[in-house]
Amino acid sequence: MQPQNPQSRKRGQDVSEVESSRTASLIDAMMANIQLEEKLTSKTMLQRFFSMGSIISTSSSFANRQQDAIGTRSQYRSIGSGTCGQVFEVPGTTYVFKLAKHPGKETDTLWNDYRQHLKIQEVFDKLGRSELQVRTPRVWHFVNMDDEAWWMQNKDRFPKTAADWTNLLCTERILPIPRPLRESLIEEYCPEKGIQQAKEMEENKDCLVRLYLGKRRSRVNTSFFSLRNFCLHLDQMEELELKIDQFATTMAEALAVMHWACRLDANDVEFVVGSAPDISAEPNLIVPKPLTSSEINKMEPNTSTWNAHTNDFKQRQIHIWMLDFNRCRPFQPDNLTPLVDAFFLNDPYYPRPHSPKARDQYLWTLFRKTYEQCSQKSLKWHKMDVQFLKLPGQVMDMVEERQKARVEVQQSLNQP
Repeated sequence: MQPQNPQSRKRGQDVSEVESSRTASLIDAMMANIQLEEKLTSKTMLQRFFSMGSIISTSSSFANRQQDAIGTRSQYRSIGSGTCGQVFEVPGTTYVFKLAKHPGKETDTLWNDYRQHLKIQEVFDKLGRSELQVRTPRVWHFVNMDDEAWWMQNKDRFPKTAADWTNLLCTERILPIPRPLRESLIEEYCPEKGIQQAKEMEENKDCLVRLYLGKRRSRVNTSFFSLRNFCLHLDQMEELELKIDQFATTMAEALAVMHWACRLDANDVEFVVGSAPDISAEPNLIVPKPLTSSEINKMEPNTSTWNAHTNDFKQRQIHIWMLDFNRCRPFQPDNLTPLVDAFFLNDPYYPRPHSPKARDQYLWTLFRKTYEQCSQKSLKWHKMDVQFLKLPGQVMDMVEERQKARVEVQQSLNQP
């Protein structure tokens, strides 16, 4: 495959004023367009590039495979599985397919995922995605298990081990963190004897990093290591000297928007660090726009334009993403208990109050302050009555009360 002409790439970038302004703001706010340096240690690599907005060049096999698959009819590949369904990548695109494991049964929650995801997407678009720190994948379409037209065209692209025709949801893919960061995590946390094997494992290339601000490791597991759904705990973030405050404010803002702009309980949502192709964050950059006549007139005759808007998988930008909305439900303002239940039912992404560690308590205070500030903005955006402005503070009070009771129970169990 011929490398993409830099001038052609530049023409594609110039098409969108949105992209230009967005890129400029990222450059101002983050370390944009920094090239990898081989002399960096794994810890220094993570310190410098494991932050929102960092742009990393990578020539990994994943990046090459994705770049080579653009415009081809490649096979779908399984990249993960959960209680809701199995996830497949669509090579050469920023799409994934979620396939329901038990279509039509109680465990098939894809339709609710679709409904709530669309609602969240509409709110994020209205608020302005560039105004929010967290990213949410775009949601595209739903395919019914009996949709013969779709399945007849696509069934052969799934592996033979995939389920028969089933309900399917198409969304934007959160790309894994680039290889330099994956290998840095392996070098830091994998037992030395397994480092090379871990770097070569195919499934470790599908690495999204879960951020556990509410949990420290009680012990280090040296018998098994995997990067798929890798959990980065608070003590590890401290060891790596990452920008933990930024993670906390991002999650607090996201939770506030979910509660008071989307009016959902945020039950079972996840927060992960992943990446995106350099230009895939805006919908008009994912769905190609025709070049204008003035742009064509500036080109040499017979210039290829098919790749003017394609994603560059070798230039990847780091983001915190919020995903998985299949268990989200609306709530009533006169009953805030579902919000507190969801806070504790989720994996320990959020900081916890009533910690004996000063650093943990500081993170909680920062999280609460940010949550309440962003909640006020969301309520005012909805033009809610003044009486509703006290509700976010009540939610945080209830979380603190619940956590205090949990701590007291744990302390009583630990007494001799």
